Amino acid sequence: MKKLSVLLTIITLLFSLLTISCEKDKPIDPKSQALLVSQFVYDGMSNFYLWADEVTNKKPKATDVDPEKYFYSILNATDTKHGWSWITDDVDDLLKGFQGESTDAFGFQPLPLYTDEARTTIVGFIRYVYPETPAAEAGLKRGEVIIKINGKTLNNNNYMGLFGANSETTFTVLDQKFENPREVKVTPAKQLNTDPVLYSNVYEIEGKKIGYLFYTGFIENYNNSLYRVFSEFKTAGITDLVLDLRYNPGGGISAATYLASLIAPQANVSNKDPFTIMSYNQYVNKAFDDNKWDRKDYLGDYDNTKYQNPLTANLNLNKVYVIATGSSASASELLTFCLKPYMQVEHIGEKTSGKYTASWTIHAYDNFEGRVQPVYKESSLSATEKNKLKNWAMQPIVGRYTDKNNKDFIATNGLIPDHAIKTQEYNTETWKPIGDVNDYLFAKAISLITGKPYQTALRSSDDKQFKDAGLYPQIESVTRQAVIIDNPKLLPPLK
Repeated sequence: MKKLSVLLTIITLLFSLLTISCEKDKPIDPKSQALLVSQFVYDGMSNFYLWADEVTNKKPKATDVDPEKYFYSILNATDTKHGWSWITDDVDDLLKGFQGESTDAFGFQPLPLYTDEARTTIVGFIRYVYPETPAAEAGLKRGEVIIKINGKTLNNNNYMGLFGANSETTFTVLDQKFENPREVKVTPAKQLNTDPVLYSNVYEIEGKKIGYLFYTGFIENYNNSLYRVFSEFKTAGITDLVLDLRYNPGGGISAATYLASLIAPQANVSNKDPFTIMSYNQYVNKAFDDNKWDRKDYLGDYDNTKYQNPLTANLNLNKVYVIATGSSASASELLTFCLKPYMQVEHIGEKTSGKYTASWTIHAYDNFEGRVQPVYKESSLSATEKNKLKNWAMQPIVGRYTDKNNKDFIATNGLIPDHAIKTQEYNTETWKPIGDVNDYLFAKAISLITGKPYQTALRSSDDKQFKDAGLYPQIESVTRQAVIIDNPKLLPPLK
């Protein structure tokens, strides 16, 4: 009996050791709680990412429990260098941003600049203020300079306070000449909707009727605002169009196509000629081909359940003057570049940002009414898994765009202006109100249209040596990096 007891003990011990060994060698469960989000990152990126072939051998390891860190570790080198792809744990906020909604916002767009070589001290130039916002009501104006937030000098630790806050904020503000400091209290709006059609007007100069539009972002929700302005231009009988995209970081391809359909020659819009062509990775391209889906976006295509036919407000011009600078990116560049096969585009300003890529939003299981690519079937996930994944989303680079002739501007890494103008954006002393005919960029367009000599205010002899800090709120960073494919053809979720 004693021998039998010892034998049973040995067998039990051996079985336990064998079980432990097997568990140690057992592959990682893709749905394990610790790695659930990282596995979602891998599954989405290894299928839809433009450089998916580089990701397939980078499956998450047991130590990859931080999904954000893991996401950035598997990116293509060029992507990493430029900071194109994004991940977020607040998908709702991301999608609201694409629709022109912001939370805890003031309603002005600042340009953060470093004031010193050490890049420690920052000032915020106010580029523009949206009407009927807390910033407008507090009296903030274009060209003013913010130097402090709540009594503290702006720096790398508190600059985000320029973009929004959850409580009343006190800004120390200088005028355009960097004089007369004053304290301005602004209470942010919990939710703010800002129309990117910020300013439009018709000018009669030297026998020309010039339509001018200042457009701040490609947001489809405001296509009707574009339609209204172009209808006014058409009724006024404008002879020339100036489109000011100097601060436009980009946005969605739907708005870009709609705006192009208002500008391009009427015959091309009526014929629904190709506007731009997308190319994806091998897997996505094959899925498009298998489903006989088109990778082109067409002039004249729009959502007729929400918006009016752009053809009825089309100006039927053969030339457009586009003001674009280094702050003009992604969809701004797509619009400017892809109109060129159809009409004369006179680019005034600077070389643009150089964003020739496209991205779409990826979620674990929710397609958000057709706007987002899901990775898994919702029915394949438990309630616990869905809860853990529900807030996460990726905004990776999935494609590149070209014009209708398959041409791109990768080689020049940005659009080269036809009429290069030395920037005055780093010194507010020469800034004019938006739409002012003496503005240094608008004045050049007027000169080209009318033949009048080009004259603007001279730069200050005491020119301030500021450097662009390259600091943006998240939604602007995302739209700057790539054209947002906001009307994606949804591929089937993974099995």
